[in-house]
Amino acid sequence: MRNCFAALILLIVPLLAQAGPRCAAPWPLWQEFAKTHIQADGRVMDHGAGDISTSEGQAYALFFALVAHDRQRFDRILKWTSDNLARGDLRRNLPGWKWGKDEDGAWHVLDPNPASDADLWLAYSLYHAAAVWKQHSYRETASALLKNIAAQEVAVLPNLGSMLLPAPYGFTVDSKSWRLNPSYLPVQLLRYFSTVDKQGAWNEIRRNTLLMIAATSNRGTVPDWVLYDAQKGFQFDAERGKYSSYEAIRIYLWWAMLNQQDELFEALRPYVTGTPHLALEMLPERVDVSDGTASGQAPIGFTAALAPYRFVLYHQRNRTPTSLGDGAGYYNYVLSLFGYGWLDRRYRFNPDGSLGAASNRCSR
Repeated sequence: MRNCFAALILLIVPLLAQAGPRCAAPWPLWQEFAKTHIQADGRVMDHGAGDISTSEGQAYALFFALVAHDRQRFDRILKWTSDNLARGDLRRNLPGWKWGKDEDGAWHVLDPNPASDADLWLAYSLYHAAAVWKQHSYRETASALLKNIAAQEVAVLPNLGSMLLPAPYGFTVDSKSWRLNPSYLPVQLLRYFSTVDKQGAWNEIRRNTLLMIAATSNRGTVPDWVLYDAQKGFQFDAERGKYSSYEAIRIYLWWAMLNQQDELFEALRPYVTGTPHLALEMLPERVDVSDGTASGQAPIGFTAALAPYRFVLYHQRNRTPTSLGDGAGYYNYVLSLFGYGWLDRRYRFNPDGSLGAASNRCSR
């Protein structure tokens, strides 16, 4: 009997270990980012842009704090975001996207227009924090956020259907055309939202995201921005969509991290793969979508963002750095936390889009 009990313990312990919400190993990049870019009160700073703070930075940091199981920072980041970007109430108000110092030296919201990608990540992280830390107020805030996103940032476009706009204001070009950002639409998040908001348009937005990328990708190169015309459909954006660069790099990241049981993983594959530049050791900073011409030298964050992509496509495993060094910059850090965090199995996305439990076998 004693031997049987011991054998049962040996079977159960590994299962319990795998069920944990966080990786047992330290996360040096997260700690370094928190030390250099997050104030004690939870404000995330972009030093390279005059120490501004953005809703994107707050949202990404909230997600990483969740993955790191860093609840104290999670709560501070959440509180600063609500107090300073959402007029003290994140349930009533979508956060303004930009906070910083004005010409008179006063610090406040410089642009109150919300950014829909940040809003998606905020809601997503809050839903999962509610489950991990058994805090119902997180879920209430997430539900209110998602409701406001649907009301203010989702538009029904003629001859297409529901689509997520980059913000409530400023992206309607004229009465029949709209400017859209493909990198604002991680399909795993959209799938997850369809499970918590069954009456919402999230599945329709997922399908339209596939249509958008399929229509505007050129030999595997997806542009930073696209236009949608009510009569002509998705179009090349000559003003802001000439290149695939700092915005679009996230599209390859989101796709590579998508659970391969999601039907959009294979459906998207032809439109996000094939460009030879993404396989190069020295990545270009931008690629001209029209002819594939590459130029510039990419920052280190691009290599990190493509770590999951190269692992999925070429079985290449980038070595995870323990430090990015001085002056790496906000965006290099967040791309590295996303890319290397996934590569090291600190998090995964389940087939339904929910956040998977981190593996205790992650890199140490």
